[in-house]
Amino acid sequence: MNATAISAYRSATVVTTQRDLIIKLYVGAESFLAQAREAMLVKPRRAQDVIRAHTMCTKAADIITALLATLNMDEGGEIAKQLRPLYAFLIVKIGESNLRKSADLIDELLPILATLREGWEQIPDELANLSALPSCQGGHAFSLRS
Repeated sequence: MNATAISAYRSATVVTTQRDLIIKLYVGAESFLAQAREAMLVKPRRAQDVIRAHTMCTKAADIITALLATLNMDEGGEIAKQLRPLYAFLIVKIGESNLRKSADLIDELLPILATLREGWEQIPDELANLSALPSCQGGHAFSLRS
């Protein structure tokens, strides 16, 4: 399913850099969680709302799982080491919010994803396709070329 998530974002729009793909993945995860949250808040909740919340949480978790699977621990330096447990945390919390149908838990996750996305948006164009940033910047964390 992880390859499917990455493929969907690659085909949806033209991705010119590795950085742009990662940003699109974050945007997708944020969007899916926002949709799950919306479905969880429907009162009275119907079966279709529960199914929609579940589907959107699953899609968001798939994206985070893909990001986790593509962490480049060899070249990613300290950033990759810090992202690994953060991604694991996000996956667990998405699962918990899905199980409990808790919009409050999603409210805790959305700012984390927004901060991560904003960090990637700050990477300058000339570094957007590198597998590793200069060591003074902590290292690039991903390799999506496989």
